[in-house]
Amino acid sequence: MPTRGSRNQQRVDPFRQQRVEARFTLLLGAISIAALICFYAKQQILLYGDAVAHLNIARRVVDNRHPLVAEQYLGTVWLPLQHIAMLPFVWSDALWRSGVAGAIPGMIAYVLGALGIFRLVSARTSDVAGYVAAAIYALNPNLLYLQTTAMNEPIFLALFLWTLVYLDEFMRAASFRTADSVARRALEACGICVAGAAFTRYDGWFLAPIILVILVAMFLRLRQRTTDNRQRRVLLKSLAEVMLLNALVPVFWLIHTRSVSGYALDFANGPYSAKAIAIRSGTLIYPGKDHLFTAALYFLKAAKLNLGSAFWGDLLFLLALLGTVLAIWQFRRFGVLLLLWLPLAFYSLSIAYGSVPIFIPVWYPFSYYNVRYGLELLPVFCVFPAMLAYFAAERVRTTSLKPAIWCVLLAAVFISYIWAVRESPITLREAQVNSRGRLAMERALATQLVQVPPSATLLMYEAEHVGALQQAGVPLRRVISEAEHPDWEWALLDPALHAQYVIACQGDPVWTAAADHRDALDEMISVIAPGQRRCVIYRRKEN
Repeated sequence: MPTRGSRNQQRVDPFRQQRVEARFTLLLGAISIAALICFYAKQQILLYGDAVAHLNIARRVVDNRHPLVAEQYLGTVWLPLQHIAMLPFVWSDALWRSGVAGAIPGMIAYVLGALGIFRLVSARTSDVAGYVAAAIYALNPNLLYLQTTAMNEPIFLALFLWTLVYLDEFMRAASFRTADSVARRALEACGICVAGAAFTRYDGWFLAPIILVILVAMFLRLRQRTTDNRQRRVLLKSLAEVMLLNALVPVFWLIHTRSVSGYALDFANGPYSAKAIAIRSGTLIYPGKDHLFTAALYFLKAAKLNLGSAFWGDLLFLLALLGTVLAIWQFRRFGVLLLLWLPLAFYSLSIAYGSVPIFIPVWYPFSYYNVRYGLELLPVFCVFPAMLAYFAAERVRTTSLKPAIWCVLLAAVFISYIWAVRESPITLREAQVNSRGRLAMERALATQLVQVPPSATLLMYEAEHVGALQQAGVPLRRVISEAEHPDWEWALLDPALHAQYVIACQGDPVWTAAADHRDALDEMISVIAPGQRRCVIYRRKEN
């Protein structure tokens, strides 16, 4: 309960808390920008092939051959929210070519995610615990790197965290029978965040039904505890809207996918799905395949590697487990925080039964692939250790020992993070290892493409090396690719008739089409890079 002095202070300065939170937000923004400057200066924000693909999907919406049907360029495999968030920025050639257009949504999500951690923890513990948890989240080197790229993990994390923030607010409003406007706003905001998460990653499709079941259960509980029929009707209306909104998300995506590719489940079984990629790369058999326990171990190991060194990662994992036990023991107070463990269930199932392997450098096959997925469990390592420290500090009678508890926790975290920075964040290492050959090929192709006349039409399979077009600054509206229907199908039948220049990489559809019409094409240059299939640039023969 606030004391008389605190109430007087609030009357004298009612906006003190808002100013504190504003300064915290500005600090987070400064950290985010500093990270962007650091990684941009080292030319590391476009290392992930997926980041380049995300960026160019968004660019294709505003730079294409058929503007009247721009929505078809959102694709069918990756969910669209991240690409839509990039649209205000990819208009700029400078932001597109540099990759900063893809970083901006992730940076905003990074700030919102840290604020969400603070709100979630401080609501159930104290501001000190909230700031400590937010610091563990915001200073994680792997998150700091990933938020400067065009990857969607930071965006999903922010939406996931704010889903739980608003769910917690709704649960508290229901428990204490707060004014119906508070409960209604929290319910609607929770529903919007869930829908946003489901529009960002398929993790959200796993999250949504669980959250919706909890919302329905809490509504029924509140309905039994109140006799106000007007409040019941208002909350029922909001709940119905939330349910409808979240039901429309997968329905919309299935209809969109069906309209673009002709197959509603193209994202699950199509040529660019995880299953198809596994078949092409020969990774149908991998650790954890059809074995749920092994899959969970690999995901947990990836999560710990995203914290830094093995020792400190294991220590923080132990603290998170102890905090989880505490949350179970005091379920009424901390039960909502247990939902932070949902990524463990989702990724264990995905690895075991969804053709989504995770390769880590310390376990077989001693490689890097999808290690960044472990970052989805970062909130667990932020919230539960902070909650455990809060619980311990509250039971220490010696006042001087309370700051020591927080200092010990922060010291353990920062040592782990310093170790990660010294060795290079594992998400950065993953990007570097998997991008070497691709970057060499794209630089070589870009060097040749800048010499192509600015009005020329190109034919190219963009799924492999779209980064070459981006580096060369070639407008995508000049390129006939697999995203352009029906131009793509007609161009493959006769490449020289539809394009002045043809970029063919061994094994792709353009390579086959060029081989069938070799008499109409002149070979300009052949490009070879380590670990990459040979690419050839052809020019149409002039009669």
